[in-house]
Amino acid sequence: MTEPERLTIQIGDRAISALWSSAQRAVALAVIAHGAGAGMEHPFMSGVAESLVTDGISVLRFNFPYVEDGRRSPDRAPVLLDTWRSALQEAARRARGRPLVAGGKSLGGRIASMLAAEEDEGFRARALVFFGYPLHAPGRSDQPRDSHLPRIRVPMLFIQGTNDALAKFDLVEGLVRRLAPFARLHAVEGGDHSFRVRGARRSDLDIGRDLGSIAAAFVHEIAD
Repeated sequence: MTEPERLTIQIGDRAISALWSSAQRAVALAVIAHGAGAGMEHPFMSGVAESLVTDGISVLRFNFPYVEDGRRSPDRAPVLLDTWRSALQEAARRARGRPLVAGGKSLGGRIASMLAAEEDEGFRARALVFFGYPLHAPGRSDQPRDSHLPRIRVPMLFIQGTNDALAKFDLVEGLVRRLAPFARLHAVEGGDHSFRVRGARRSDLDIGRDLGSIAAAFVHEIAD
C-alpha cells in the first residue's frame, strides 16, 4: 500500500487531521475511527487500513479533537458525534457514489453506532464494523452501553475478543442474537480488548491486518 495522503477535515471552526488511502478499482469506502487511547496512526489502525485497501476498499481515517490537542481524555459525546458527521461528509464527497461503511476501534465504533441510531435513515453509511465494541466499563457488566443499538437498521459486524474486559463474551453473544438479523459476530478466541492473545507474540500491525481482512469480506458482501 502506498503512503496515505494527509489532509484535514473541517469541524465547525477547527480542523482535524485525517489520512486518505485510495484503493485501485475500489468497490466501497470505509471510514475508520480510532479508540480512546490511541490515534489514527496506531499500528493496529494502519494494519486494518492496509488490508482494506489491498482488498479494494478505500479508507479514510481521522483523529478526534482531543488527540489533535494532545489530551488523554476523550471529548464530550456531542464533539465526537460532530467529528464523525464531518468525516462521513468528507467520505461521501470522495466516494463518488460508492457505498460507505463506518467503523472503528472501541470508542470510535461506539460513537459511530450512536450516530447511526440518532440519524436513522439519514445515516450516510450502509453498514457498521466494530473492532472491539466497548459494551461496558471494566467490572461493570451490569451497566451495558447498548440501549441505542436496537434502533440501528444497517448491517453490523462485531469483531470481539473472547477475553475482553470491556465486553463479557456471553453478553456480546446475547446482544448479537437480540440485534438479529442486522448483527453478526466474529470471535477472536482468547483475544483481549486489543485482540492480543496470551502466549501469542503478534504485533498490533499484524493483528490489524488480519482483522482488516475479516472486515473487508463483510464490506464486499454489503457492496455487492
